[in-house]
Amino acid sequence: MFEENFCIKRIRELMEKNGYNTYRLAKQSGISLSTLSSMFEHNTEPRIETLEKICSACNISVAQFFERSSRDLSAEQNRMLDIYDSLSRKGRDMALSYLLFLAENE
Repeated sequence: MFEENFCIKRIRELMEKNGYNTYRLAKQSGISLSTLSSMFEHNTEPRIETLEKICSACNISVAQFFERSSRDLSAEQNRMLDIYDSLSRKGRDMALSYLLFLAENE
């Protein structure tokens, strides 16, 4: 067996974080199930268009896909983002709603 490349590993990590299986990622991203399955089975690098769709489905930028640690933020902001990143999609939606509520009522 061969070792997975960075992109495949990262996509699988994002799928797990978002609770996606291959079918769900295909639906959320608009990428065909056969394209995703082939990419995983053959350990092939995704095309940039495919990567952009996957990132969109996972609510991250392409830059975040490749570099998750280069934030120019305070320690407190980094901690908040790490906690936010660890939440499920539903949890992130709830956290964002709460932050918006707080900002409006400050």
